Amino acid sequence: MTETKKLGLVDLVAISCGQVIGAGVVTLIGTAIVATGTSAWLAYGAAVVVGFISIIPFIFISSTTMLQGGEYSIVADMLNEKMAGFYATAFISQCLSLSLLGTSLGSYVNSIFPEMNGRLIGLIAVCFFFALNLLGVNMMANAQKILSAILVIALLMFGIYGMTMVNPAVYDISSPGFFTEGYGGFVNAIAIYAFSTYGQYMVMNFSKDAKNPTRDIPLAILISTGVILILYVTVAIANCGVLPIEEVAGKPLTLAAKEIFGNLYPVFIIGGPVMALMTTMNSTYGSRANPLLRAARDGWFPASIAKMNKRNVPYIIMTLIFLVGIIPLLAGLSIKTITNNLVLVGYTLRMVTAVSIIRLPKLMPEQWKKSFLHVPDSVFYTIMILTFAANFYMVYLSARGLTTKILLINVVFIVFCAIYAVARYNSGKVNLESAKH
Repeated sequence: MTETKKLGLVDLVAISCGQVIGAGVVTLIGTAIVATGTSAWLAYGAAVVVGFISIIPFIFISSTTMLQGGEYSIVADMLNEKMAGFYATAFISQCLSLSLLGTSLGSYVNSIFPEMNGRLIGLIAVCFFFALNLLGVNMMANAQKILSAILVIALLMFGIYGMTMVNPAVYDISSPGFFTEGYGGFVNAIAIYAFSTYGQYMVMNFSKDAKNPTRDIPLAILISTGVILILYVTVAIANCGVLPIEEVAGKPLTLAAKEIFGNLYPVFIIGGPVMALMTTMNSTYGSRANPLLRAARDGWFPASIAKMNKRNVPYIIMTLIFLVGIIPLLAGLSIKTITNNLVLVGYTLRMVTAVSIIRLPKLMPEQWKKSFLHVPDSVFYTIMILTFAANFYMVYLSARGLTTKILLINVVFIVFCAIYAVARYNSGKVNLESAKH
């Protein structure tokens, strides 16, 4: 088996940035402008803060212990066995995000080259990154550093150069167009943005691949949060100010990009939104595979799927992720349909992990005290309460926007995962001690 080089801080920051910066930054700003006016750029900054609050528990736990199975390890080691089985089974649904990424990427490429088949382009991209990830985590990380650098440069160019062209009124808080819908509209804009501001925490699923996980994983999350705060706010300022606000309201970032870049607009689309989707797609395979790998070793799935190739990659699990991920893409489902079937289950899983992490000071007292991010218990529990509030709010927002049919599908799937976990546990095939770190 080929020796795998452990990931350093730069690798993890690239993965973290790639996971959080998606095409949402391109599509959401126009919608937020409709909700709150020119203050949409300020709302994006607030949304990054809200998103950060919701993932603070993951920063605490990743600074305390090495998580062999990432998110799954939190539940398996800190809550209980049956809940771990529920988490592992429900987590499979998150593999569907590959189709969302592929569909979105195809649509952006199609906007530049209308003659191309967008769905085929998306499928080719999903297949390419599947093959790349089979070559090992080092190959994935090396590609991620290049792709993430291009992405950050493209968005910075849009934001910083665009800010030199904006109407100064974009900063005028007293302007009647700044808070067009008052406090309610501003909060609604934050809610619109919130879903694009917290993905950086998923870098914790690469804990087993990191040189110094308890230091570098939380640092990567913190650094990437700072990066997206700067990127998102500057990009939003440029989008709100380079054209009259009524022209960009409800429109994607591409309208302002044409104004800023002119004939170089296609270059921005490749370097910005397309690269954002590619970086997320590239890191998705590993961030999904590592939790499922430990779950399989614990007995929640057949042990045979945990086999590794010579590059130290769980190739059967990776293949299953690929197959689950392309089903909606092959079926031609819309971006909205795919998203609706992901968000509620995703937030439910986040709540389960948050409940697990609240036990950190009691279950790992010595390790927690040694953490470089250790805080007094009173501060820890206060932060956890804020986190719960942020997550509950996000669950409410995601459920509110679902149709009754989609909501029922989500609920039925959650119930199925619970039944499967109990049945598998009662079969005697589960042994969580087998893969404890």
